[in-house]
Amino acid sequence: MRIAAATSTLLVCAACSHNTIPGTQIRDAPENRAILDVLAAYKAAMEARDANALLALAAPSYFDRGDPTRTSTTGPLDYGTLRREIPEDFKDVKSVHLDITVRDVKVDGDKAQVDYYAVLRYAVAVVSGEKWFSEADDARMRLVKLNGKWKIASGL
Repeated sequence: MRIAAATSTLLVCAACSHNTIPGTQIRDAPENRAILDVLAAYKAAMEARDANALLALAAPSYFDRGDPTRTSTTGPLDYGTLRREIPEDFKDVKSVHLDITVRDVKVDGDKAQVDYYAVLRYAVAVVSGEKWFSEADDARMRLVKLNGKWKIASGL
């Protein structure tokens, strides 16, 4: 009798649980996967130092206020500023490695956000060769759905 009750309880719990995307605690749903696909494309574009690919991911209405607590940010960025600054930012960068650990994904209609922890390592050309730098921090990327595709609205 106890085995039947335990089996019954286990089946009820399993039926109530949601599948998660492997390696995360994110519910496995098409919209969540679509958001993570954009994040993967962002990672690939960063590591390829591909300014055009990054710009293609950004929404025309892109706007980011920047992070006033970080000295490396220059302030608010809009799409026009991104178009000018991203190619310049990659000019002396020789290599980029970006590790991302997804913390949370929230989708609300045609808006979404993904919270993640990023470890960015990059090499910059200097007179004596190259110098490596590293940054690590929690990050948030906001997205909007335009014409059926998710685009980054802030957080590049």
